[in-house]
Amino acid sequence: MTEEKFWRTENDPHALLSALFPTRSEGSVVLQTRKCRHYLLACARRQWNRLPGVCREIVALAEVFAEYPRSEARLRALVAPIAEQLVHSAGDPGDLEEAARALRSAGEEDTPGGVRSRLAPEDQFDVPVVPEPFSETEWRGLASLVYLPFVLNTPPFKWVPRELHATDLLREIYYNPYVFIPFDSDWRTSDTLELARAAYNSRNFGGMPFLADALQEAGCTNSAILDHCRDTNARHVRGCWVVDRILNHG
Repeated sequence: MTEEKFWRTENDPHALLSALFPTRSEGSVVLQTRKCRHYLLACARRQWNRLPGVCREIVALAEVFAEYPRSEARLRALVAPIAEQLVHSAGDPGDLEEAARALRSAGEEDTPGGVRSRLAPEDQFDVPVVPEPFSETEWRGLASLVYLPFVLNTPPFKWVPRELHATDLLREIYYNPYVFIPFDSDWRTSDTLELARAAYNSRNFGGMPFLADALQEAGCTNSAILDHCRDTNARHVRGCWVVDRILNHG
């Protein structure tokens, strides 16, 4: 089986991630990428209705860090330890209340780079302390999705069980790393940029078919790009490989 077909047909997300991030020599490290962070955050967003309020809030802050990892180093310094502690907790109400208090305390930081200005109003995260009971494996997986975007190097994906990963999200963000898709800079017109930015910033990808039309008007004839935008079954997320190519995101 070719690598291209493997990526297109494999149903085990751990296997796809192992291919995407192969084990290197002992002691070597590879910095976590923006796309990797957005993949983990998309998986976390997919579990949104199951996440306690404090976890939702940390995910929202992780999304800020994913976009600006250099300038938001202090945000990471304040929030990552709180998220990491959740991974090592049992996820019971006391653990969640402790994390919420720590996050509120971090939100009171008045120093440059503090998290106060990034914390959304509490009512946006007002959900039961524990929406539903979790098994130990489920909780560790969910908490890992919340924490791992803050990790500086390529994270241990197997902390998250297969059922909380998603092969469709891997293909949504990475397309097929074994297939080269050319992208002409002439396709970055005012219309395509406006539509791509609107989708990215709002997380509302309902206008993707219009983006396909705009790309076509700009001269794009690539079927992979146009079909991805027009796929009515696709569940687009931040990190979508087509939107990223238009916005020239790394």
